[in-house]
Amino acid sequence: MSDWKVSKEKIELFTHPNADALEVGKVGSYQVVVQRGLYKDGDEVIFVPEKSVLEGEIKTSFENYLVGPNHNRVKGVRLRGEISSGILVPKHLVPNFDDYSIGIDISDDLCISKYEPPIPQELEGSVKPYEMNHIGSHDCDQIAIYINQIVQGERVIITEKVHGSQFILAHDLDNDETMVSSKGMLKKGLCIDDSETNTYWQASKNDDIVNKIKSNFDNGIVQVFGEVLPVQGGYSYGRIKPSVLIFDVRVNSISIPYDRVPQDLLDLWVPILFDGNIKLEEEEIVLYENKEEGIRKTKTNYSLPKEIIKLCKGKELVSGNSIHIREGFVLRPYVDRNARDGKSIRLKLINPAYKETGEEIN
Repeated sequence: MSDWKVSKEKIELFTHPNADALEVGKVGSYQVVVQRGLYKDGDEVIFVPEKSVLEGEIKTSFENYLVGPNHNRVKGVRLRGEISSGILVPKHLVPNFDDYSIGIDISDDLCISKYEPPIPQELEGSVKPYEMNHIGSHDCDQIAIYINQIVQGERVIITEKVHGSQFILAHDLDNDETMVSSKGMLKKGLCIDDSETNTYWQASKNDDIVNKIKSNFDNGIVQVFGEVLPVQGGYSYGRIKPSVLIFDVRVNSISIPYDRVPQDLLDLWVPILFDGNIKLEEEEIVLYENKEEGIRKTKTNYSLPKEIIKLCKGKELVSGNSIHIREGFVLRPYVDRNARDGKSIRLKLINPAYKETGEEIN
C-alpha cells in the first residue's frame, strides 16, 4: 500500500468485475469503488485513504460510514468483492480545490490526520535513524488497478499473504553491521536498537537470519523482508516463539528471484501457491461512442482467470494444519520490475471471507 497522504489525484477507471452499476478507480496507487458514470477517466478528485481521522464538515458528511469510538476514522470496505481503500471528498467540501497540485499532501489543510493503532510493548523499543545505503521498503497494491501492468504469458510467482507484522533486516557484510526495523518504523527513517525483549529482534535471532546471510553472501548489503509471527491477534499459525516467514531478499537493492535464494533462507519462505506463465482474461470496453460522427474509443481491461482467483481462498498453509483462514495472496513478476507509475509490481488479492479490522500492526 502507498504511503499515507491526502491529495488531489487523477482517477483512472476500470470495469468492476461483479457489478454493472459500479466501477473500480485508481487514485495514485490506491483503489476505490465508485458509482458508474459519476466520474470520467482523468477527472481530478480529492482522495482520503483508509486510516484517516476526519474532523469538521468532512467528518459530518461521511459519519455514517466512519468507524472507531469517535466515529471519525476511514476504513477500507469491500463493495461487491472489490476493495475500496478510502473516500473521495466532493469539491464543495474542499476550499481552493483548483489551487492544489496533483499528488501533494493536503492533509493539514483539511484537518485530517493518520490513525496509528497502539503498538504492543513487545513490538516497541528504543529507535534511532539508520545510516545504511540500499535500504528499500516493501508495499503491496490492489491487483484490480495494476493487473494491466502484467504482460500476457509472463512468468509470475504467487505466494500466500500471511497475517503477521512486516519485518525488515539489513546486514552490511562489508562493515558487519545489522539493522532491524518494522514497516512503520522504516517509513519514518528509523530502526530498532538490538534488544532481547523486542519481537522483531527475537524473531531474527530465533531464525538466525544474520548468520544465514553471512554464510551465503560475500559482500554488499543484504536486506530481508518477512512477516513476524505470532503478532496479530487470533493468528498464531501454531507458533509460540517469534519467527520469520520471508518473502523477499535483496542484495544492494536488487531483488533475487525466489528460486535463486540460498536454501537456508528459502526454508523460511512464505508458501508458494503458483509459479508459472499467466494467461489473463481480456475484455474490450467502450469508453465513448458517437455513431453519427464515427467516433469510438475503447479500452482493453484485464482480469485474472478463475483458477488463479481461487488461490486467494481457503485455509492457510503456514501451520500445516489449516488453523486459520487464508488472508489472500500476493502476485509479482518472477523478475522484479516496476509499473508505469514507478510502483513495484507486488499485487495482493484478499480472500473475500477474510475480515480486516483496521487495527493491524505494522
